[in-house]
Amino acid sequence: MKKMDELDVNTPIEYMGKIITPNQIKLLLALHKTKSQNEASKLLKISPSSFNIQLKRLEKKLGVKIYDSSPNGTILTSAGLNILEEYFAVRKRTSKNFFTVSGFVSGEIAKTIFEDPIITSFDNALKLLTLGLVDVLGVDDSYWIYRLNDERFLKADLGNFNFDIFLIAYDHFIMVSKGSFDYKNLIGVRFSSQRIVYNILRREGIKFKIKKRVKNPFIAIDLVEEGYSLFLNESLIKYVEDRGVNIHYPNFYEKTIHAINFISFEENKFDKKDLEKMRKKAKKLGFKV
Repeated sequence: MKKMDELDVNTPIEYMGKIITPNQIKLLLALHKTKSQNEASKLLKISPSSFNIQLKRLEKKLGVKIYDSSPNGTILTSAGLNILEEYFAVRKRTSKNFFTVSGFVSGEIAKTIFEDPIITSFDNALKLLTLGLVDVLGVDDSYWIYRLNDERFLKADLGNFNFDIFLIAYDHFIMVSKGSFDYKNLIGVRFSSQRIVYNILRREGIKFKIKKRVKNPFIAIDLVEEGYSLFLNESLIKYVEDRGVNIHYPNFYEKTIHAINFISFEENKFDKKDLEKMRKKAKKLGFKV
């Protein structure tokens, strides 16, 4: 992956009727990559205080919150991610760069394999896909493999795309809570594979209630601090291990297995050696292959 000072960010973009400068785009790129204002400021070779001041100025100009800070670091809000998506969309239209979009779980793999992937909620990924701006798509939930193969869905939303599907790894769900795990106080993550867990709970006769839904699992992790309970992808366990929360493996752990796939919209893009490298990197990250 390129270093931040090597990124070719020299064209402003427009967002919410405001001009986002190349320097402001670099701020967001650095923060998205590091999830730390201190580390992002080091990449850009500016002081942490200057970095923070520039972020706040951008928020003030746009009139929306673009980042959230917590003990686990700093992440972009939906507005911040939307700005980056617009930037990558512009870059895609003006260049021939390899363009990868992933969900948050497949994104853990994508950021070790591809250059500058967009990691976002899957509804945003689909928006980019319908615009024809995606070369490779990381899919956290195999349900969407089925939807993309559904002719009615293709005709309604995506047109006639040809694509290759590659199963790269498997993941499971674990239980995370601040105190006792409360099935009736769950935080849900939209467009994730959590639906698998909910189906299991129904079959097991376990009553549950989803009190709040978010699009970003990292926001869900922060909300555990407020008392919500969370079924979290095991591949993301490193983001909760040092937060003083309880981590449990459900009795039905093995039943929560689900595939992490990548889709290439350019046929024969990856050969067997490429796929083997992807799976080896996924295994090092804690995924099962």
